[in-house]
Amino acid sequence: MDGAAGSMRRDQLGRDAAASQDRERAKHEQSKHEQSNREGSENEQVNDEEVNQYEQRDEGDSTVPFSDRSSPPPVRHNNWLRGAALLGGAALFCKVLGTVQKVPLQNLAGDRVFGIYNAVYPFYQLLLYLTTAGFPVAVSLLVAERRQAGDVRGMRLAAVMGALLLGIAGLVGFVLMWSAADWTAAFIGDKDASQSIRAAALALWVVPAAGALRGYFQGLQQMAPSALSQVSEQLVRVAVMLSLLFAGLAAGWSPAGLAAGAMAGSAAGGFAGLIVMLLFWRREMQRHSVVVPAGSATADKTGLASRKSTARNLVKLALPVAVGSLAVPIAGLVDAFTVPRLLGASGMSGSEAMTQFGLYSRGQPLVQLVVMVAGTAASALVPLLVAARAAGSRLQIEASGELAMRLAWWIGAAASLGLALLAGPVNVMLYADNQQALTFTLIGCTALAGTLNAVSTALLQGLGAVRAPAAFLLIAALLKVLLNAALVPLLGIAGAAYAGIAAFAAAALLGVAAVRRTAGVRLPAPRIAAGTIAALAAMAVTLLLLQHGMAALLGSWPLPERAAATVHALAGTAIGAAVFGAVLLRCGGISARELSGLPGGGALASRLRRLRLLPAERGQEV
Repeated sequence: MDGAAGSMRRDQLGRDAAASQDRERAKHEQSKHEQSNREGSENEQVNDEEVNQYEQRDEGDSTVPFSDRSSPPPVRHNNWLRGAALLGGAALFCKVLGTVQKVPLQNLAGDRVFGIYNAVYPFYQLLLYLTTAGFPVAVSLLVAERRQAGDVRGMRLAAVMGALLLGIAGLVGFVLMWSAADWTAAFIGDKDASQSIRAAALALWVVPAAGALRGYFQGLQQMAPSALSQVSEQLVRVAVMLSLLFAGLAAGWSPAGLAAGAMAGSAAGGFAGLIVMLLFWRREMQRHSVVVPAGSATADKTGLASRKSTARNLVKLALPVAVGSLAVPIAGLVDAFTVPRLLGASGMSGSEAMTQFGLYSRGQPLVQLVVMVAGTAASALVPLLVAARAAGSRLQIEASGELAMRLAWWIGAAASLGLALLAGPVNVMLYADNQQALTFTLIGCTALAGTLNAVSTALLQGLGAVRAPAAFLLIAALLKVLLNAALVPLLGIAGAAYAGIAAFAAAALLGVAAVRRTAGVRLPAPRIAAGTIAALAAMAVTLLLLQHGMAALLGSWPLPERAAATVHALAGTAIGAAVFGAVLLRCGGISARELSGLPGGGALASRLRRLRLLPAERGQEV
């Protein structure tokens, strides 16, 4: 017994000693953690002091020799993220507003004016892309590079030369567009379009120069000036367009005059955006002016040689981007230059052909909104792909690519099915009648191909394959020309819609194949494919039942036709989307682990688990 008691006491003493050692280790670790936190706080305070010292130095002495500004200010990571989010939000707002403003344009002015606007805008967009695309990015890159070297005068020179080059390009584009207006209108098939072409040409005086100044501030990682300029430009453009439409309708303007007034909004908006950028530029010059002493080593930077070198660098950086970006407006130009002309060759007058083209263009804003949403969602994954590519993480690239392509299929397929089944109510809700319902339905079906194109383009750019998406769009444009020529004379604008489905589906398949090859994306698992089919089937059944239910409900509760169509369209959109999403989640289309890997996905996954919309995983409770 005594031996046993002694053994127990020894064991207890050993446990006490071990517990004491554990407590000492815990105290030591806590002390190290607190010291690390203090050091981190001190480092953050030092960084803040460095930034503040730089800002105070600039504000206190706004005119200093170049040599005293040899080091750029420290860059805060959080500020960069906030700036990127601000610029992205402004771009999304402008795109949504630019798409939605087409609806009141058609409602106020009619399909003929709507057709002229949609025929002229791609031509203006082509010249705008040609004269501006790539230069803001090139200016931004040069400014960022010279900022790191402490070359403040070189930064300013990049902005000035960029504005000069873009101003010259804009002037050339203006002369070309203005002088060729009559020829272009005749080629389109409606001579009344010439006034709109000349009205759009005015914007080329001001829009390009604003792009160079935006690139300067983006190179400084100051996104607020660019964001405010873009939003101002779009708001003024839409406001002027609507004001001129109201004034023109009251004064009895012709359709050609109304379309020209709508296009004139682009020039007014561009002027507003340039004014905003000039105000920021003036403040920047006043706060951080630079004096180069005579005879100093940097005095030659204002010379002709430096200007030529800067101009060459800008053109070298901008030209590939500009050429690649032409794929977007060229795809829009195909319809503008072929559909009205082919309709005219079939026996229609110019005004009749342009009215038909306006009817053909009705579904485009809705498809553009769907593609915009998908592209924005995919762009959130691009930084993950870039980081994974830099780290050499093949598994992360494959997982992100597979999830992005799944989202593209889901968003595009659901949108195409919804637009097809709700085509009648949506057409009446937006445009007051249901003319060319088949064409509207067919245009809506291109949402799937457009979504796949947008997402595959974002993924390929994130993986460094920049040229492939442009090549695919150019192939689609060539195919669209051939199919339009074959189908429009036989089927009218419905033939152009069929051609669009085939051409953009070809580009989408090429993009999907390129993503599979580049990112190693595999085909969806049978469980995911079955869940997607089940969700689409449930959505279709729900919308068909809703159609019969709405007919009975609205029959006993009479409403004006457009109000009834609005109730039907909005209710169908909300209910159809909810049913599709719920069935897809319950069938395991996306797991909580995958959802948590997205920005902000962790909180969403927790909320969906509480609502029992995400199925239980191994080791987890629903």
